[in-house]
Amino acid sequence: MGFAEIAGRETSWLDGSGPYGQVVISTRVRLARNLSGRRFTHHAAESDLASIRQEVVRSVLERSAFSGGGEVMMGECRAHERKYLLESHLASADLVREFRQRALVFSNDLRLVVMINEEDHLRLQVFRPGFDPIATCADALALDAELEEGFDYAWSDELGYLTACVTNVGTGFRISVLIHLPALVLTNEIEKILTALRQLQFTVRGLFGEGSAVRGALFQISNMGTLGRSEEGIANDFTRHVSKVIQYEKMARDSLFERDADGVRDMTHRSLGTLRGAWLMTSTEAFDRLSHVRMGVALGILPPLPMGALNRALVEMQPAHVQVAAGNPIKGRERAVARAAYLRKLFA
Repeated sequence: MGFAEIAGRETSWLDGSGPYGQVVISTRVRLARNLSGRRFTHHAAESDLASIRQEVVRSVLERSAFSGGGEVMMGECRAHERKYLLESHLASADLVREFRQRALVFSNDLRLVVMINEEDHLRLQVFRPGFDPIATCADALALDAELEEGFDYAWSDELGYLTACVTNVGTGFRISVLIHLPALVLTNEIEKILTALRQLQFTVRGLFGEGSAVRGALFQISNMGTLGRSEEGIANDFTRHVSKVIQYEKMARDSLFERDADGVRDMTHRSLGTLRGAWLMTSTEAFDRLSHVRMGVALGILPPLPMGALNRALVEMQPAHVQVAAGNPIKGRERAVARAAYLRKLFA
């Protein structure tokens, strides 16, 4: 088992089939857990991390939910392979950067992923397509209950689950969506929405989480506090507030088209034409062009391209994916040529 076992696998939660799939690409729930009596990862010796990794990998792979899945040892991956896992939203930036004695365990359809020895000993991740916080929460809690049979977690009767970061203490629960908000960006309404979300104690980040840039009008919205609240309560609150953002985006799309139908048609058709005909394409331009096309398809002014194919293109045209597809690391211009070839074939 290793990177070759995960590279190229179909990512089921990018298929565009979920609720509000024209706006929300995916929903993710993450649970932070630590083993009782063991040092947190940032204080543990490498030998301790190795012991934890071996114990957790063995126990997780014994669970029925991971039948047909596998493991990736981050230290055995090349740099662009680790970046591939980040681009796929399976690994965090921290796991890619601090990779010694770190690992991923994944289910057959990549809907369930456990990061091992990231900030916490275990970070359980559950994904669903579209906007589905309640169901994703239920899936995550069911997975947690199954895995907990094999572990003695660090727990306080007063505080709940003990985590390396104080903001995760309690439930260790984070729920997030990867959401596409091009109309709010184009109408200059996005800052008002983001400010309101932050005032409501939500975190808004770029495509790859903390410290990452916003590309292609793609944002990650997640909850902040977990202490003193139930997982279901957090998921219900998240659903209520993020549903409003989805409605604002849909209204902004309609308003944008009503005000400047020719401009929107030109932008979306021009981007589709560029994707079909370009021979050089940077990742920055590809994000923008794909964002325009995705909105044009949702508005019905472009051919009805499958939303799942557009979602996967947003991942597969990124630098590490292009290099893995090529079979070896390639430099900027070579990547631009390979990326353009991939997109021409996709949109032919």
